[in-house]
Amino acid sequence: MNDVVTIVSIIISFSLIIFLVANRKNFALSVLLGAFLLSALHPEKLPDLLYKTVSDWKVLSLILIVLLIKLLATILQESGEMKQLINALSSKLSYRGLLITIPSVLGLLPVPGGALLSAPLIHNEKAKKEELTFINLWYRHIWFMIFPLATPLVLLADLSGENIFTLIKLQIPIFVICFFVGLFFVSKFSGDKGVKKEGSYRGLIAILLPVSIAISLSFFMSTYPAFLIALPAGIFASLYISERKSFDMVKKGISINLAVAIFGIMLLKNIILDTGATSIIYSHLSSYNSILIISSLSFIVGLLTAHNLAAVGILYPILSPFIDSVALVSLLYISSFMGYLISPIHPCVVLTYDYFKPKFTSLYKLMLPPAILIVIIATIIYGIL
Repeated sequence: MNDVVTIVSIIISFSLIIFLVANRKNFALSVLLGAFLLSALHPEKLPDLLYKTVSDWKVLSLILIVLLIKLLATILQESGEMKQLINALSSKLSYRGLLITIPSVLGLLPVPGGALLSAPLIHNEKAKKEELTFINLWYRHIWFMIFPLATPLVLLADLSGENIFTLIKLQIPIFVICFFVGLFFVSKFSGDKGVKKEGSYRGLIAILLPVSIAISLSFFMSTYPAFLIALPAGIFASLYISERKSFDMVKKGISINLAVAIFGIMLLKNIILDTGATSIIYSHLSSYNSILIISSLSFIVGLLTAHNLAAVGILYPILSPFIDSVALVSLLYISSFMGYLISPIHPCVVLTYDYFKPKFTSLYKLMLPPAILIVIIATIIYGIL
């Protein structure tokens, strides 16, 4: 009976988080409410679990890393360096090149609904609205499979204990497949976007500097120290090259909500582990194919939450008993990522849809097949490894 109560409590807790996130409620508050609801099973343990979470140096390091990523993205956006970079690229590339490059470059800014930034820059009245919507969403997001500063990937590396660059190496083949899937649609377009603008490539320094430093340092030290050195270097570089130097940029880039959200995810993880839920779920599902459980459940949760960080935070503590290799960690990430990418309540989907106004059914005829195909391919590849 205790097992039943635990499972039901997990379902209620996760349902509350998914419902709140799907309805655009504050993510940090949603995760904390779900965690506190689950802690009602053993309320006397909550103070110890809170202390365990807040005193864990890895949790504190993770929070700081995520905050620094957010700060770097905000400075690049607010300083105008990203716009200068886009203008510079526009002066050199064909329209087909811009269709790939603009959403990709702006995709490096992990801001909610960021696809709206690139949509006007690739708009072409002669192109099909469904295809423009698909390309804008696809190339904005697929880089998060291999981008070391993608916060969900940083979180998953922490939860699983795997090196983030090991995960990236495993996910490169899937990224390449995704890139060529998008290229199939890009190849249909011809002609030029129009007016060429002068710009600067200086923004590339601030983007590439923290990534290159982190990769270099990862050969000599663990991931956390590498990022804690690399990210401030990137932030200082972006401030140095910026023509606009304002404390407001820094102030705007500090996100208390994001810090609370990461803390809430780690607290939720500790509460789940304390309830013994992972062992209970494993005992009931162990007779089924673990690979199919990971891929299908991850895709569904990504689709329902439309929030990759939330999906990773929810999924890993529950699915960890089924994960016995780093390949299955990547399978969880890719599957949840694909569900998140095409979710109808994903802010980028909503905003890009509102901008281009494609036919809904026609759009999902384009988006659904490749997303499911990628999950199937990932299931086969990571199931073999």
